[in-house]
Amino acid sequence: MSNDTGRSESAASGPVRTAVRTLGRVLGDLVALSLWVLFLTLLFLETGWPRWAFYALLLVGVGVYVAGTAAWTD
Repeated sequence: MSNDTGRSESAASGPVRTAVRTLGRVLGDLVALSLWVLFLTLLFLETGWPRWAFYALLLVGVGVYVAGTAAWTD
């Protein structure tokens, strides 16, 4: 009987653990990319550099972030 309880607890913790881990990754990505956008926005507002350079650096930064974090899978 104790095996049945242990099996159901481990089965329930698997999806919950996966959901929490996924939520943490999404929130971490959101914070990191938001900080990148904030940094670029403040930099470009202060310096007056052209808009095309802002978008170019934004895309390059996101691309580097995605390439760097893509290997962080289980």
